[in-house]
Amino acid sequence: MTQTDNKQRNSFDRTPIILSALAISAIGALFYNVLPLYLGSAQDFRDLNNQQTGFISSAFFLGYNLTTVWAFFWIRRWNWRWVTAVALPIALLGLLAGGYAASYSILLLSTAVAGGGFAALYGIGTTILADTSNPARWYGVKIAAEAFPGAVLLFVIPSVLTPLAGFNAMALGMGAVALLLTPLLFLLPKQGRAELEGTAEQEALDAGDASLDRTAILGALAATFVFFSAASGMWAFIERIGANGGFSPESIGLLLSITLLCATGGSLLTAWLGERLGNTRPFYAACAAFLLSLLLLGTSGGFAVFATATCILTFAIGMGLPFAIAEVAELDADGRFIILSVPAIGMGAMFGPGISGTLADFAGFSSVLLAAGGAIFIAVALMRFSSGRKPR
Repeated sequence: MTQTDNKQRNSFDRTPIILSALAISAIGALFYNVLPLYLGSAQDFRDLNNQQTGFISSAFFLGYNLTTVWAFFWIRRWNWRWVTAVALPIALLGLLAGGYAASYSILLLSTAVAGGGFAALYGIGTTILADTSNPARWYGVKIAAEAFPGAVLLFVIPSVLTPLAGFNAMALGMGAVALLLTPLLFLLPKQGRAELEGTAEQEALDAGDASLDRTAILGALAATFVFFSAASGMWAFIERIGANGGFSPESIGLLLSITLLCATGGSLLTAWLGERLGNTRPFYAACAAFLLSLLLLGTSGGFAVFATATCILTFAIGMGLPFAIAEVAELDADGRFIILSVPAIGMGAMFGPGISGTLADFAGFSSVLLAAGGAIFIAVALMRFSSGRKPR
């Protein structure tokens, strides 16, 4: 029996619950979606080198990963509404403290604290959608919903807020968006699968645990981690790559807001495809598009080529990531391991920018492109290994 079969007539398919999951995921993803602008602003206003800039992202996702690994033990036990009430203020205050930090070390520490708060929010949203009857569809919608606030911020912050508040504009902009989405958080369910104890659905899920292939799940999680390492390493420094090419900050800022809409297009394609083609074939197609974008970025073309490559890159990320997570959800018959997709993403987001920044400092941005391409090939190999273990 497949996971989809187990989840027919699922109460988590109700519109209020879906809306709350999309809202909390959008808040949880705010930092990542404005990451290139945040890092570029930090580098300009704090006079940092590429390596120091990359470590800001790594600090955020260190806190993020510590929380999400811990979430494996509490995500099915604690009241999600109470967790949200604590995590949201921690996330926003951490960002605000980072914006006003007087030293680089305090900036790193406060950013790590913010990462922990945002991780709890993102983990709850991911788990809610894993409990629906069609995770692939809703993960696609989720990525699209996450991209829209980021696209708005990428347009508004450099043109409106930064001239007024400098580096602090980043925290103020993200805080404003989070507060606007907060009313939807009152629709959150208290808990997920734990509410189903004693039901036929719970019994079916528990029966599936005996045939759970943890090696296949770990393979899909590893593919997610490697794919997102490449994605985050590129996304974190795409603004710097453009600046290195001599393009104006205004043009790059506008392009970045457009590229998030391209990511939305990839995610909406995922939502439309749903389970029509499975998870792995669309994932491989997204990886092929990712490699094409790297080839274009490696050329010495003008702004049009750079813009085209960046749009293809974000489209590929928006399409590939939800299918990778959906593969984990499909393999995870008992619903306990899906939360580990969040630290898999977080670990990728922590290692990717740090490695890219180090490579850029010592060998230039061409080495970043080569490393990202190699990671994509590894992600494909891991996903093929994982899918090969599924029962036919």
